[in-house]
Amino acid sequence: MSTQSQFPTKPESSARVIQGLFPQSVVVRERRIAGDPKDLKPSEAVFVQKAVPKRVNEFAAGRVCARSALAELGVPDVALHPAGDRQPIWPIGFIGSITHTTGLCAAAVAARRDIIALGLDSEVIGAPTPEIWPSICGPEELCRVELLPVGERPAAVTLLFAAKEAFYKCQYPLTGEWLDFHDLCIAVKDWGRASGSFAASAAREIQFARHAALPIAGRYAFHEQFVSAGICVPAA
Repeated sequence: MSTQSQFPTKPESSARVIQGLFPQSVVVRERRIAGDPKDLKPSEAVFVQKAVPKRVNEFAAGRVCARSALAELGVPDVALHPAGDRQPIWPIGFIGSITHTTGLCAAAVAARRDIIALGLDSEVIGAPTPEIWPSICGPEELCRVELLPVGERPAAVTLLFAAKEAFYKCQYPLTGEWLDFHDLCIAVKDWGRASGSFAASAAREIQFARHAALPIAGRYAFHEQFVSAGICVPAA
């Protein structure tokens, strides 16, 4: 994990890398350019008419990716409105997750008959600065990070951040429960690999445990300047 030279470097590889975080029943679409407000449907644009341009562009890029994924699943040209908590309202019978960071937007979508919950998150490696590491990592996680060479620590914390965000996005549509970073524990298998798996568990009793056995497995991948993490719960 010490150098990015070991990671995939071609921009076009991101969709393939992110797809590898999920089963084949999940459709992934990504976009490498800023969103265009013109890509929004009129009923979607209403929800960001007072937002700053950055938020509008992210919103538009996410909708483009999600719409493309839904079209692949047989639901073309659908408007995706946000609920009161800003979560996308997916078409009946479908579930998805959208992520956007500087230089990358992606959406993962699946039919509920195959997947009942999923979460995707991508982050720029090193974006979480050292002063906020204690707010992201629990004491044991922080100890593991501090055992790593100094140059590897930013990538490690970014991975923990992305994994916790993916877990949160996976559980929230099922439970509506707000979680703090310290409510979650991430154990990464084989630190130092460009891609691999992690186990996500809870530091306290959470409602998601009624829907899926914990710890739950997720997957991660470093690609270009990003790290992406994905978790899903297959239908019974």
